[in-house]
Amino acid sequence: MSSIAFPLSDIVNVVVLVQPQAPAIPTFNVGCIIGPSTVIPASERARVYTSNALAAMLADGFTINSPEYIAAQLYMSQLPPPPKLVIGRQDLTSIVGFVINAAGTGYQVNDLIAITQGAAAGGTIQVLTVSGPGGILTGALIKPGTGYSVANGLATTGGHGVGATVNITSVGDTPLAAVTAVRNASSLWWACMVTSAVKADHIAIAAFAQTSTTPMMYFYTTGDSDALSGAAGNVFSVLKAALYTRAIGQYATTQGGAWPNNIYAAAAIMGVAMGLNTGLANSAFTLFGKTEVGIAAEPLTETQLAVIQGNNGNTYLNFNNVYNLFTNGKVAGGQFMDEILNIDMLVAAMQFNEMNLFTQNASIPMTDAGETQLIHAVNQACQQAVLRGFLAGGVWQGVQILKLFPGMSVPAGYLAQSQPYSTQLASDRQARKAMPIYVAIIEAGSAQSLLIGVYPQR
Repeated sequence: MSSIAFPLSDIVNVVVLVQPQAPAIPTFNVGCIIGPSTVIPASERARVYTSNALAAMLADGFTINSPEYIAAQLYMSQLPPPPKLVIGRQDLTSIVGFVINAAGTGYQVNDLIAITQGAAAGGTIQVLTVSGPGGILTGALIKPGTGYSVANGLATTGGHGVGATVNITSVGDTPLAAVTAVRNASSLWWACMVTSAVKADHIAIAAFAQTSTTPMMYFYTTGDSDALSGAAGNVFSVLKAALYTRAIGQYATTQGGAWPNNIYAAAAIMGVAMGLNTGLANSAFTLFGKTEVGIAAEPLTETQLAVIQGNNGNTYLNFNNVYNLFTNGKVAGGQFMDEILNIDMLVAAMQFNEMNLFTQNASIPMTDAGETQLIHAVNQACQQAVLRGFLAGGVWQGVQILKLFPGMSVPAGYLAQSQPYSTQLASDRQARKAMPIYVAIIEAGSAQSLLIGVYPQR
């Protein structure tokens, strides 16, 4: 009779703990072009294209004359080309304005009623106030739907009552509404432009971009004459006065029709930015001095250029009949676009590193040793920024931060500090708040001009 073989786990029990794969940090190298073509269903709103974007767009139903395709050509033609492109839909058949035509009876406050019109779908109104017999007095548009047109006496369904009809008074997404909808549909992209936007739209979208919870940058083109003269109300000066850091504008004209695609010049410089932002070693860049493939240099006088640049606008110029260059790469508030981009990347890396630390560990102790783990996650994000070339060692000239004083050397280009847990407030400890981390960073900067002194000896 053979003996029983007992499992080794009775003595040595091995538990294999496989860490879940950490979510990828956003790449910040995808642009979005939003236009009114009907290829992409309004229910989808945004579609992602990769390196063969142009062929895929044609296969989907865009034509070579579609504004989105023309802009995409410019975007994908830059060197190096961007890895991805999102095309967004501006739905020109969504409900914008309506009035109650027939009040009906039996409705209740907060009823949701759908508007019926042929094959259209999704248009929904919420009842706000009703009369004694339940007739609808006022309502609010909850969902704009798609496929609608201006019409009177349209039937409705839903709610507690019957007989209500609606007049649709206006349809079609504004460019701002389109950006909002596409942003809600896709968080993949960082940069965007709208093919149909004009001055008022640029201003509205810039305001939206400034407060978007998902970081973004709005690229726009203007050929308005008041941008050249600096007259009150020109888009550059309005956005400059608002100190917006999430909008970058380029002055470009079709030059008498010789360069019609210049109206989409923003797509070209957006493609430059997204193509250059690889995240690899020494990949930090500035938009100044870059070539815009497919865009003609703008024939400006020095006075006109001074007005544009004085209002933090940008343009594409020829220098000495040799160089066609984008200048200067500033956002409306006066900062350089690459600085905003790199700070967005650094912040995202810090957030994702810390979240991965929280989710992949059973516990981060509220001790100085635990705080060291949190600081290390911050340092990892900063090290990537150094690798890209955004941060570099130097002398700190800012305010005092804990043990960092003005004039002290920061050889790594960054310094993350926190106070010891012995100084923590009891309320913060009870709420399980870690000690705050203070990060000082020194940007490497990017030279865009210089003075050369020449001293000849005779």
